[in-house]
Amino acid sequence: MAQQVVPWVLIRLDQTVLGIESSWVREMLLLPQSAAVPQAAAEVRGVITVRDRTIPVVDLRRLLGMSSLSEDADKLNALLQQRAEDHKNWLAELERSVREKRDFTLTLDPHQCAFGKWYDTFKPTSVVLDSHLKRFDLPHQQIHALGRTIAELTRAGRDDEAQTLIEQAHRGTLATLLQLFAETPKILAEMNREMVIVLRHGQCVIGITADAVESVEAIKTETVAEIQLSNGSGASGLVTHTARTAKTDKLILIMQGRQLLTRCSSVPVSEAA
Repeated sequence: MAQQVVPWVLIRLDQTVLGIESSWVREMLLLPQSAAVPQAAAEVRGVITVRDRTIPVVDLRRLLGMSSLSEDADKLNALLQQRAEDHKNWLAELERSVREKRDFTLTLDPHQCAFGKWYDTFKPTSVVLDSHLKRFDLPHQQIHALGRTIAELTRAGRDDEAQTLIEQAHRGTLATLLQLFAETPKILAEMNREMVIVLRHGQCVIGITADAVESVEAIKTETVAEIQLSNGSGASGLVTHTARTAKTDKLILIMQGRQLLTRCSSVPVSEAA
């Protein structure tokens, strides 16, 4: 018997890929500017106009109990801003240790500073962000290697040479590293252009947000399996099953279209909207 397949729209939230059967999807587009709705529920992003129709938009991340995309970006920006300050302070302490003729006690290993530990484990979901972060590697290694060079010079009594190298690092390696940190918020803002998936069933039309639309693919219906939690209950009324795609064999979470529309339609927006 031939393998039965059905088309599904695959969307990504953070590193999770979810699928919704294409029959529920009216269209997909970049999220346009939305109008905030006073006293709306936290999940409601606002309302948008699509083809002369006003549509409420629900933040799918928040509906599923996840942090919003903007909250994740703000956290990452705050983390990187602190890591930039760490390296300014690191070089300042290196300079003080030479001037005061004492040992430098901060780490010389680029993998052991707070940024290095984060950098070695962080897995970007965007090719753009991944490419940008790779530019940090060389100047970050160079600035930590400077500490070892300075230690050798000071042991040899060549403090003037050590001071000259530190001054050059302020204008060169550190400046390059700080510039990369400063560019990151703009890159995050440009790449975090959310999609809105317009769902429709009868007269009910509503939009849900997604970080990105991965593809439209078929799934292997024989791989559909119910999600069971430790207490034996389903994962939620919205995401209850897993499946694998027919083409790439990717594991996805299946969203229930009817429950999704019902849940989104019941989210308080306001009478005005």
